[in-house]
Amino acid sequence: MIHSLESWAKSGARLVAVAAGREPADLVIRRGNVVNVQSREVLGGWEVAVADGRFAYLGRDASHTVGDDTRIVDAGGRYLIPGLCDGHMHIESGMLTPAEFAAAVIPHGTTTMFHDPHEIANVLGLRGVRLMHDEALLQPINVFTQMPSCAPAAPGLETTGCDITADDVTEAMGWPGIVGLGEMMNFPGVAAGDPKMLAEIAATQLAGRTVGGHYASPDLGMPFHAYVAAGPADDHEGTVEPDAIARVRQGMRAMLRLGSAWHDVERQITAVTEHGLDPRNFILCTDDCHSGTLVNDGHMNRVVRHAIECGADPLVALQMATVNTATHFGLERELGSIAPGRRADVILTSDLEALPIEHVIARGVTVAEAGELKVECPHLDWPAETRATVHLGRALAVEDFEVKAPQAKGVVVAKVIGVVENQAPTEALTARLPVIEGVVEARDDVAQVALVERHRATGRVVNGFVSG
Repeated sequence: MIHSLESWAKSGARLVAVAAGREPADLVIRRGNVVNVQSREVLGGWEVAVADGRFAYLGRDASHTVGDDTRIVDAGGRYLIPGLCDGHMHIESGMLTPAEFAAAVIPHGTTTMFHDPHEIANVLGLRGVRLMHDEALLQPINVFTQMPSCAPAAPGLETTGCDITADDVTEAMGWPGIVGLGEMMNFPGVAAGDPKMLAEIAATQLAGRTVGGHYASPDLGMPFHAYVAAGPADDHEGTVEPDAIARVRQGMRAMLRLGSAWHDVERQITAVTEHGLDPRNFILCTDDCHSGTLVNDGHMNRVVRHAIECGADPLVALQMATVNTATHFGLERELGSIAPGRRADVILTSDLEALPIEHVIARGVTVAEAGELKVECPHLDWPAETRATVHLGRALAVEDFEVKAPQAKGVVVAKVIGVVENQAPTEALTARLPVIEGVVEARDDVAQVALVERHRATGRVVNGFVSG
């Protein structure tokens, strides 16, 4: 079953009739404190009426919209906040399908996601993106797709199963669930004027969609300015306050992420809390969340709670996870706030800071209550070949994972990838490692890491060392 709803245009006549008291609402939520992210205020004791999955009325008394069959939810003085939006994320990072990811995050209050399936694009190309897109549209919440831009992400430095082209981007812009171009990771190529990258951006702009950014460099000089001039509208790769400030000054949205491994909110949100910049151009997101994080810590509720702990006003933090995100993707009239005509995505919570997610409604239907999923998240019938995409070409042996060195050396100086905890950037390190029987052995805080080529059955294995 596709969880669809009519457009505002088609539902308009009924919304008017409900708001005027001529027809009964499907749902009325009473005795609530409405968090209005449009005006950044709490409207004490206000009520909302819902019809056809959209808000029809917001005011002090919705009794005129109640009929014999109207469902009543008593908020009991709790806060009504808009359903939370994740402005940038990758479903594959959770090692889940769109249906299972939706099932995991709905009880945490996430009702909208903007996902970039570039991991499956690396494996299955445009076909894989279409499958992710199609399953996303089946869900009882809003799962929008950004067409991946960079497969491979670093041309000439990696082997992928498929390549994404500008023609692929043009085709995808006609799909119903596509809202833009996924993060433009090849920022050196963009800054250098790479025709393929610029063609993908142009195809997105001509379709009137949003171009996602990814400027993963601390250099805010000429390359940064060249990248911004190409058209990326947001960026989630900032790690410190100057990164966030530089992006919003250039007309981009600064996306502040808290995923499983990337913890970049605390050092950037000071651009708002201390530097005093306008919070409208700041968005909260997760980027990458492992399934364990979703189960144990939450999703966007975790990010909003963390932003508040870092000093953000609760109403501002909620704006960064609702209306700011919707506005960025041109969907402010469709979702992201509790206001007439918008999709009736709403959370009931008893505390704006601790943010317990007690009742979740999406498109006017209860989808979770007390942490328990209340709806089905339909699965696509994935073709068998999509489940058999690891092609090694040969059986692997122990020797494939040995780093050889002359025994006479005794010790070698090896290059080591230095992991920075809770950060995406890494460090280039070296370490003195012993050679035992002609093989370099990882010791102490240095571990061995291997990359096995799995797309084209070349049998190649690359070994390295990592620390941190």
